[in-house]
Amino acid sequence: MTVKKSKLLKDLEELLNDITIDPTLFPYQKGNSIRIGQYVVRPSKRGGYSVYDCKSNARVAETFSKASALALAKSMAKGYNEKDYIMDIDLEIQKWYNDCVFYKHNMKKTKDLDRWDILSTRYEIAKDRTEHAKQQLDKIIFR
Repeated sequence: MTVKKSKLLKDLEELLNDITIDPTLFPYQKGNSIRIGQYVVRPSKRGGYSVYDCKSNARVAETFSKASALALAKSMAKGYNEKDYIMDIDLEIQKWYNDCVFYKHNMKKTKDLDRWDILSTRYEIAKDRTEHAKQQLDKIIFR
């Protein structure tokens, strides 16, 4: 156990001492918002998440999922222009998530076993597609 802790501490020290990494790009939470560089991710009042640029004091985008908001803030902080790509993935997550809610609700309400089987298959497909889209966002967040 202490060997793992010492290795983790050593890895963390190497990461912090690496001069090629910009320390302002490390995300940190302050209140109900997450800050990455000059961008802030906050929960929206209408649901979803809003991404704000602190320098221009303007909202950059509003997303359905937290992962999309974090990916957008991280890519913009690094100077990448991937807003359209990330927003397309966010719409895909929203579509498949809503399908999951619909199928799950109908699975609870139906008494027909054949219909339940069809709904459960569709639910599994929608769940798999939602997870696949989130994995695409994770690649953007953790690069």
